[in-house]
Amino acid sequence: MVNKFDKETKEHVIFYEKFLKFTTYSTILIIVIIALMAIFLV
Repeated sequence: MVNKFDKETKEHVIFYEKFLKFTTYSTILIIVIIALMAIFLV
């Protein structure tokens, strides 16, 4: 039981790290796009 719990916990941690990396890069990309729109469209 403990071994199965550890395996699931590790999988959740891996998923969380990938999700965090994805959201970080997505946020940076959105900020860059908005900055470029502000420069070129105004």
